[in-house]
Amino acid sequence: MTHRSSRLVCLALAAPLALSACADFDFMNPKKKVAPPCPPIYILSDVAKVTKFRPGSGRDLTDVELEAEIIAFKGDCSYDDKGGEVVMRLSFDVNRGPASTSPNAELTYFIAIPKFYPAPEAKAVFTIPVVFPEGMNQARTTDDDVVLRLPVKNKEIINDYEIYLGFQVSPEDLEAMRRSKR
Repeated sequence: MTHRSSRLVCLALAAPLALSACADFDFMNPKKKVAPPCPPIYILSDVAKVTKFRPGSGRDLTDVELEAEIIAFKGDCSYDDKGGEVVMRLSFDVNRGPASTSPNAELTYFIAIPKFYPAPEAKAVFTIPVVFPEGMNQARTTDDDVVLRLPVKNKEIINDYEIYLGFQVSPEDLEAMRRSKR
């Protein structure tokens, strides 16, 4: 995976490669090109939303620094003789809470491909800065492109490479989030 072109995390290959997009034909309309298939992509419900509290033991409304939600993703796929490439961009809704003391924040999210587990390439974690407009407590932000290289030459098996998205949280925060949903 690459992120913002300056940071590289290997995923199945040592480096990202530029791919020329390939297109399939629509047999009903041979002049019309059909987008190549993408792997299934899921936003995990347990970590689709996150609430960050100020340091300390307080966990009521007055302790909330930030609430965020992954609201959308966009992906494009292409293939060449070396494999497949998925270019993804995630969008977030972010709200500052009463405990926030800064017009800036950071969100940390992950992209995981379980097929590669337990290899380190199975998951990459990204941090995105959030800047709230002056006088506003809400922001919508979209991260830069994240590029995933998949060792898939046969588009028929692309469904084996499911992709999962979510906020990166500690095990304790995950358990607290799950309890609050009950």
